[in-house]
Amino acid sequence: MTNCSRSNAAIAPKLLKQVQVKLKDIAQLYPTTTNCLIIDKNGEIIVETVAATTNVTQKEKDLSNTIHQLKTYALTFGATLQYQDEVQHIHIRGENNMFSFFLVRDSILAFFTQMDFETGKSFNFQQADDKVKGICGELLHLLNNTKI
Repeated sequence: MTNCSRSNAAIAPKLLKQVQVKLKDIAQLYPTTTNCLIIDKNGEIIVETVAATTNVTQKEKDLSNTIHQLKTYALTFGATLQYQDEVQHIHIRGENNMFSFFLVRDSILAFFTQMDFETGKSFNFQQADDKVKGICGELLHLLNNTKI
């Protein structure tokens, strides 16, 4: 069961519920996703959904900083390869887990998925990513008038 562990006071409860529904949609596209979060341009966690109740305090701050740094590295990597477009999403896959993030305006949508390497070989990332990009567009629409 997914619940929200943090939220920005600027997000009204009704809007927060709509955002949580969109984050649940991501968990359906990437089965075994353990948590999804949206981080603002300052590295603060706006919304986070977790699969199980966990007690995270300093880990949240460390996670936010790590994701913020990964965004910088991804943009630098894209520039190194002389991409004309800014990197919009990235997946980092290990033996048993995958970390993904997508740019949503000035914010980042990040999620963690338990996916072993063999399952990842046959997973259709392009199809799932296209659907997540659609969800990002819906999140942009939802959060358009919200200060994040």
